[in-house]
Amino acid sequence: MASAATFAQTTLWNGEDKELGKEAIGFWADGDPEVVANPETDGINTSEKCLKFVMTNDKKVVKLPFREWMTPSLQGSTRVSLMIKKPQAENIQIELSDPTDGSEGYWKKVASYYSEAGKWQKVIFDYTNNGSFDNPGIMTITAQTGDVVGEREVYIDNIQIEPATTVNGQLLSKIEPNSLEGVIKLEGAWMKGECQNADGEWQKVEYNDFATLATKLSGKPANIIMRGCIVKDADINAMRGDNSNILVYADEAYEADNVVKDGKCAKLVLDDTKSFMVNEDFQAANVTLKRSVNAGYNTMCLPFWVSKDDMKAASIATYKEIVDKEDNNSVVTFEKADHIEANVPFVANYNEAVTEFTFTDKGVVNTNNGLGTTFVGTYIPGNVEGKFNLASDCTFKKGDAEATTNAFGAYLELPEGYEAKTLSLGYTDGELAGIESITTSFGNKGVKVYSLQGNQIAIASSMSELHLSNGIYIINNKKVVIK
Repeated sequence: MASAATFAQTTLWNGEDKELGKEAIGFWADGDPEVVANPETDGINTSEKCLKFVMTNDKKVVKLPFREWMTPSLQGSTRVSLMIKKPQAENIQIELSDPTDGSEGYWKKVASYYSEAGKWQKVIFDYTNNGSFDNPGIMTITAQTGDVVGEREVYIDNIQIEPATTVNGQLLSKIEPNSLEGVIKLEGAWMKGECQNADGEWQKVEYNDFATLATKLSGKPANIIMRGCIVKDADINAMRGDNSNILVYADEAYEADNVVKDGKCAKLVLDDTKSFMVNEDFQAANVTLKRSVNAGYNTMCLPFWVSKDDMKAASIATYKEIVDKEDNNSVVTFEKADHIEANVPFVANYNEAVTEFTFTDKGVVNTNNGLGTTFVGTYIPGNVEGKFNLASDCTFKKGDAEATTNAFGAYLELPEGYEAKTLSLGYTDGELAGIESITTSFGNKGVKVYSLQGNQIAIASSMSELHLSNGIYIINNKKVVIK
């Protein structure tokens, strides 16, 4: 189908502006259609008036010609819809034919199933597999492709060309695979369903705009804005593809994780193996973070405020400075805290490994305003060559070409020259992360060890000569934790 600069919904016929008791203006006489009061206004079709005709086995068709009063364009769309109410569940067929633009004639047929016997139903007809065409001059509606027993009343209303399915102002079908990232704004009609190409022998046509969108995603951080779209059978999980972390901002609180409606998200589920971003702040009632941390010290970065109790950690601390010591050693100093603000990278100390975190009632904030400078948070898993990651021995080591990190962590970003130093993790109150760090901090100078009560425990020429049990000590006038 041809594309155009605009992709708006086009109404081809409805009963609202028609006069009751008269023939259905716009339709030909086939089937003797007339305008009547809507027999069921409390369902999905609340219009006061609609078309009615009496269908028999020999009279199933009504025809709507356009050439005398309008020249409709599909405008890049592939779909036509109508509202219909009739007694029997069966296939309905729409044929579009006789182009008004003078091009070669065509007869394009699609059948779609009406299942709501006796109720109004919006039925979609998808012409994706019918070849390229536009500007139909006549619409022929066959209200039932199967046999009709006796006389059956058929009601039809709201015949429309659905708006084209677009992303950031472009037709979905024209977007390159693996190209979308950042804020992805959806417009037009987004639908999932099936129908039959009836141009010859019937062929099933399955369409899923949500799954198609997933093939266009790059894997980089993204949010999907689908507010204001016409939606049928939303497939939220399919539209995110492999990245379940993608937030979807919608007009409806669909039964899926990570959907935000009116600034609220019922369930936010995050996975540290996938990228993440937040474009608009919102409140999350329940949060699950799938992130594995080891016993000991781990880097973290989260898009919401947390306390030490939230993190279930022995301690949490934020970056303060790097203190250069003797013998080419430096201590990366962190300051203990009882809470951490959103998007501030930090270190959390655990007594045992954790694989999943849960939180409640969290204000999740925009992630685009910086995640630190020297100690930098990340919401993107992947290669961190040249960055300094926290290792299991509580030192920061420069990453080689194979170095990777997961999302919701952090690393040091340092100028040239630091790769030759030993960068040990330390706290401002004198607590250091382990015996290796303590050795680095004090070097090989003489040391004196006291208990917290002031009793001298040991004297040695260097830390390497000490064999202290786990505990808290005063070493050379500094409080030290041995683990």
